[in-house]
Amino acid sequence: MRVVVLCILCLFSVASCNQVNHLEPIEPEPVPAKVIAQVKQWYPDAENLVFKPLLEKLVWEVKFDQGIDKYLTLVDSTKIWETYRYTSEVAPPKLLELLDKSALKGGTFTANREAIGFIMPNHRNRLIYNLYGTDYVFDWLYVDNRVAGAAFDTRLYSFLLNDLSVLPQSVQAFINADPNIKFEGTEVKVLLNYEKFYQVMVSFDKAGVKTYAYLLFNEAGNLRWFSRGFNEPEDLNGPPNFDKLPDVIQQYLDASPELASFSTQHIASMQWMGEYRGFKCYNIRYINNTTFDSCDLEFDAEGNLINKSFFIYYQ
Repeated sequence: MRVVVLCILCLFSVASCNQVNHLEPIEPEPVPAKVIAQVKQWYPDAENLVFKPLLEKLVWEVKFDQGIDKYLTLVDSTKIWETYRYTSEVAPPKLLELLDKSALKGGTFTANREAIGFIMPNHRNRLIYNLYGTDYVFDWLYVDNRVAGAAFDTRLYSFLLNDLSVLPQSVQAFINADPNIKFEGTEVKVLLNYEKFYQVMVSFDKAGVKTYAYLLFNEAGNLRWFSRGFNEPEDLNGPPNFDKLPDVIQQYLDASPELASFSTQHIASMQWMGEYRGFKCYNIRYINNTTFDSCDLEFDAEGNLINKSFFIYYQ
């Protein structure tokens, strides 16, 4: 029996290698010649190249044609990170078979892209999955004749940075204002609408143990959410640290059709209010009692939804 944590690790270990180590733009042009050369080196017959900057002067999304096929790749001045070929197949049959047993079935797939470089029968597909009117990016990984990951949220791309100085000044100031935390790295999240968020990992000493936590900032540099590591209870099976959810959050949960068959247990590992330097936020995990699929929701102090991630349970 597999657990949700394994699903997460398997799925996003591929994205974790997308680390930006060269932080200085090499040419003043909108798209440096070395970036174009990277694409042409790997795909010499590429035509109709369209570049979209994802991380200014550092990382680009490139769409291009090669023969009758259409491709999408991520590139910087030193390497191609990952490339996908659009396919007319609605979705991999084994994914449809898995989803048919899930409490999260009923949506529609579009924009099926298959990762280049996987040796058959291994697959990695990234698709758009519309569920109850909301578009998500569905990540599917099939390795060694077994499912290794199936999850979806609104994150389109992720990049890792190890330089605090490239983040907005307000983010740097917020991190540096607490002498008890240490900057460890940043994951830049690009959403489906190309909005960016900066998830900063920090570490600190907690009762003699090095502890990690995450702070999520929007493009303007405002703190929107943080993980519960700052005030996480020792006993994760204990009760939540609040009597009731804010009304706006409860109303959102009650009105969510995808959660109609889900429930959350009254334990800290399922519901927790994070607290740090006068800020608050909420973390909630819903689990389907029949299929064991799960949904993680993150809200800010005002009850605004910050992120929603679904994980398909598999055996």
